[in-house]
Amino acid sequence: MSAIDKLETLDHGVLRFLTAGSVDDGKSTLIGRLLYDTKAILADQLASIERTSRKRGQTLDLSLLTDGLVAEREQGITIDVAYRYFATARRKFIIADAPGHEQYTRNMVTAASTAQLAILLVDARHGVVTQTRRHATLAHLLGIPHIIVAVNKMDLVSYDESAFGAIVADFLA
Repeated sequence: MSAIDKLETLDHGVLRFLTAGSVDDGKSTLIGRLLYDTKAILADQLASIERTSRKRGQTLDLSLLTDGLVAEREQGITIDVAYRYFATARRKFIIADAPGHEQYTRNMVTAASTAQLAILLVDARHGVVTQTRRHATLAHLLGIPHIIVAVNKMDLVSYDESAFGAIVADFLA
């Protein structure tokens, strides 16, 4: 039994968690990837993000799956909390995509208020920044019992182990 399987759930076996972290650390993209890989995307949703991605001259941008507001899609940012459901053969999940911009921190608090787990993303290029620490502190203050710190975008620093180590040391300081 994995550690995720052992987590207590409040809603009939549903684990509620959120992604947190600073702007552009990859929160929405991580959620999009989870939804895509678990086949929790409808065909019309996938077609829509494929069209939008092509218009922007990009490959498939999975972060668009959580951007429901027109302003979010136009600006390429998360403003409001987006909740998405997905399931695996062993568990059901509700994931909350929290915004990373400082001015939307209260929306992160809304998402965190019902979470049993937080995934705090850190962009390997930028390391631990003020908003990373703010989200970690808020998750702790709100009593989220499990916090995962995930260093993201390691490919953009050539998988440099010393960059990873510096982020770990900085976060623990």
